[in-house]
Amino acid sequence: MRWITREGGTFCVMAGSALELLPAFVLAVSKSAFASGQISTIPKFLGAVVQNLAPGALRWVASVRLWSMLMASCQGLLLLGLAFGFTFGHLPLWAVFTMVSLYWAAAWSIGPAWNTWMDSIVPARVRAAYFSRRTALCNLLQWGTLMGASWLLARGQSHGVTLPIFASLFAVAGCARLIGVYCYARQSEPIPLPPNYRVLGFRQSLDKIRSNPKARPLLYLLGGEFALRLAEPFVYAFLVQSKGLSLGAAALCLAAGTITKVTVMPRLGKRADKLGSVSLYRGAGLGLAVISLLWLLPIQHLAFCILVQGCTGACTAAFELANMLVYLEAVPAADRASVLARFAIFNNLAGLLGSSLGGGLLMLSPGSYAALFVLAALARVAALKLLPAARAARSSQAVPQKRRRPEEFGQRLLKPYRAKRRSLRLEVKQPTPR
Repeated sequence: MRWITREGGTFCVMAGSALELLPAFVLAVSKSAFASGQISTIPKFLGAVVQNLAPGALRWVASVRLWSMLMASCQGLLLLGLAFGFTFGHLPLWAVFTMVSLYWAAAWSIGPAWNTWMDSIVPARVRAAYFSRRTALCNLLQWGTLMGASWLLARGQSHGVTLPIFASLFAVAGCARLIGVYCYARQSEPIPLPPNYRVLGFRQSLDKIRSNPKARPLLYLLGGEFALRLAEPFVYAFLVQSKGLSLGAAALCLAAGTITKVTVMPRLGKRADKLGSVSLYRGAGLGLAVISLLWLLPIQHLAFCILVQGCTGACTAAFELANMLVYLEAVPAADRASVLARFAIFNNLAGLLGSSLGGGLLMLSPGSYAALFVLAALARVAALKLLPAARAARSSQAVPQKRRRPEEFGQRLLKPYRAKRRSLRLEVKQPTPR
């Protein structure tokens, strides 16, 4: 499992130097808060639509490891393309959205196959604890990368070389992802593809979710994603335009959320089996609703922004851990690739609708972030209604106990007396020593 952790580290270097900074990059190129927010949702939705070809292609490749290596290679090459495009020229905004959409198509294609692969490598008894430690370590590396990237952006903005700095960071991200391909190659593959692997359609995948009580939290993700994307994609633009922070200082606030994940995730992992995914979702949803209202306070200090983003990171850690538990436990391995691929379309469509509503509000009334954050808080609380009741969720996850017959209770009561009678018989039969 060491190579699994190393691959996660390379992924987080890529995320810290490129993915986390995409809104900042688009804001620097287009000067538009709407475009900066939509770079987090439109490419994800388009990528989710394209990756629906993945379940059939995975059956043709017949290897979850080989498929993951191919898709990760595409991710690395696309990031290098962005780097070279802004090093030797200037790419139009539509080309940036196209390349990022293809990146997310490869990312969504990896997800179901990788989850199926990890299900055959990591034992179920240590799964929650291992992935919580792995995620914490990877988030620490991502935080360090993001801190270095924010410092470089601050220096680049002061010297007027912001776009070359972005190009260098994208090159680092592409190389890190290609190193992750090597880490994939070093991992074992006990089951190249589940023997009963099959490709399910939309209706069959939806029936799988409806018929499984453990998969009910997936329905909450649709409302939760819509509520989350109402305001979350526009936080970076809000920090720059309303709070008056520089690009580097705003990136530093994002890094605060990452370091909070590092400290919170292991503690949540130890209690994940007792809490369950429903409790994690409920705590994360309520916390994110309160955090959205904190942005309404008229405080411009950088320390306050870092504190709020740190709280956001703690809630996001609970949300991500709940997602991982539901994906691994609620969906059978044979159907996981198809179910998650179909579900990703609706999940990202919900996020796209949320960001479009939030972006439309900002376009109609520029700078109306207060109304946006209030609307997001109300939506996040309302989305909790989609979660199953805690008692029902706990009963569906409980192991059914075998009912004892009435005569078994009598046998349990007589058991000590029978043992005493046997010991007395042995004492009588034993000859007395001379």
